[in-house]
Amino acid sequence: MEDEERTSTGDQAVDAALTALDGLDDRPVREHVAVFDAVHGALADRLAETRD
Repeated sequence: MEDEERTSTGDQAVDAALTALDGLDDRPVREHVAVFDAVHGALADRLAETRD
């Protein structure tokens, strides 16, 4: 989303996790899995926090 501004979700932790996707188009595909794993982990952690 380099040319577009990401809409805020209203949750700082979620917004921070999603910023890891910025610039992904410029990175080698072999690096994408690690980025997706990190974003997934951050979002799963945040979701778990809301269940407590």
